[in-house]
Parts: sequence; structure tokens; C-alpha cells
Amino acid sequence: MFSTLGGQPWFRVALQMRGSVLPRIAPRVFLFMGYSAVVVFTRQIGWKLPISILGEITSNVAYNLVLGLLLVFRTNSSYDRYWEGRKAWGQMIIALRNLARTIQVSIPATTETEWQAKKRALQWLMAFPVAVKLHLRQNPNNQELTDFLTPAEQAELAGVFNRPVYITLWLQDYLQRQMRHQRLDSNRAWELDDSINQLIQGLATCERIIQTPVPAAYVIYLKQLILVYCLALPLALKPELGWAVVAIVGIVTFILMGVEELACEIENPFGLDVNDLPLDDLCRMVHRSIQMIGQFHPSDDE
Repeated sequence: MFSTLGGQPWFRVALQMRGSVLPRIAPRVFLFMGYSAVVVFTRQIGWKLPISILGEITSNVAYNLVLGLLLVFRTNSSYDRYWEGRKAWGQMIIALRNLARTIQVSIPATTETEWQAKKRALQWLMAFPVAVKLHLRQNPNNQELTDFLTPAEQAELAGVFNRPVYITLWLQDYLQRQMRHQRLDSNRAWELDDSINQLIQGLATCERIIQTPVPAAYVIYLKQLILVYCLALPLALKPELGWAVVAIVGIVTFILMGVEELACEIENPFGLDVNDLPLDDLCRMVHRSIQMIGQFHPSDDE
């Protein structure tokens, strides 16, 4: 159902470019390899660089410790954001299924009008994850909602800043009407209200992830440390290595910048990149679940 690397040959995954950070860091890697080639060339013609002392930085324990800790912090914080975003979507999916199940089974519908009202409620539930996806991606287009909303509902959403929250208002209003007409008891109403609160909570978690980026000071300082290390590395390697220095610098640069780029790649898990959460697949999964629930007809037996 979802895109996965499981089951693929190991070497095929290792050499795969789609989803890899290599295309993004390759220009920087080649830049530092070119710089290291200049260092090797100057050594071979007997010109001693006046900045050779900078090579001692790469063997400094304090420097390596700070660089390592910052890399770990950067990757962990980014993955925490990615995993928290996935858990928030999991929470919303559970709440949507519970809402659909309880509405379909616990709210009686004896007339065509009541059936249509229930059907509209289920359509709003299917529209909710799509609206969340569009909201998180700051996409104002409502085209993806046309399959679930009427033209009047789409027009009503057109001028709304937070479309997912507005859809929960429609759901809450529907449930209030069912209570007023005594088609919903207080216990079921409490369960449904709690599920709607979980939708709002999951949405708020996703918004917090987007609106709270990793502090710029950490990001800038880490990039500066990597830059200094990559500049100092060819100066620290023994001249006897010759042109092998270029390859060594390329490998080390790939490792350091690759780890840092991985963190940047998953920092916002709600985008359209290969490494972002499969929000389209999650929305389709919700749609299939609610469609299946909507096809169930509760028994009329006493």
C-alpha cells in the first residue's frame, strides 16, 4: 500500500538515487574534492601552504566532540519531528474511523432526509484528512475536496483560513442536531465529541511541527563546523597519500554533509518530497475505510 524499501535487493537500495541525499550534496562534495586537489597540487610543486596548521583542527578532541554531538542532535530532532507527525496522523485516522463507525451504527436514520444527513457527515470525515494535507502544505486550492463536498460547501470553505477546523464545526453541528432530536444519547455524544477533540489535537500537533523549526543558531553553527572541518581535512592528511587525498576528502565530505542533509530532508514531514510522509496514501486509506463503513446498514431489530 505504501512505498517501502523492504524486500528489495540490498545493492539496489544502496545505489538508488530516488530518495537519496546524494544528488543534493554532490555539488558540495565535488567542490571540496576540487579544493583538496588544489592542496595536493601545491604540495607536489613544493609550495608549502601558510595555513597548514589548520589541519590540526581535525584531530582536536573538543572540536570532533562538538561536531559529533551537534550532528546527533540535528538528526534526532528532525526524526523526532518526522515521527511525531506520523503519530499525529495516526491519531487522526483512529478518530476518523471511530467517528464514522459510531455515526453509522449509533445514529438511527429512518427517513431519506436523515440518511442524506448521515451521508453528508461521512463525506465530511473523508474530506477532513485532505483538508489537513492541503492546510499543512499551504495549498489554497480546494480541487481535491470536490469529490467530498457540495459546491455550496466548497464555496463556504473558500474564504476560510483553517479548513480542517471548519469541517469539524460542520460535524459538531450535525451531532448537536442529532442530540436535539433525541437520536443520539449523551454517552455516544461524549464519545463522538472526544473523537472530534482528537482530530483537533492531531491537527494542532502537525501545525506545531511546521511552525516551530529547529533554531537557526543550531543549523548555522553546525554548517559552519562542517565547513571548517572539510576545509582543514586535506591539510591534515599526509602528503605521502598523494592524489588519494581527493578521494578521502570526498568520502568524508559525503558522510558529514549527507547526515546533515538527511536532517534537513525530514525536518518538515508534510511536504511533497520522497522522504516525506505519504499523506496521499494515508488519505486514500481513510477514504476506503469510511466508504466501507458507510456501506454497512445497521440492523432494525429490537
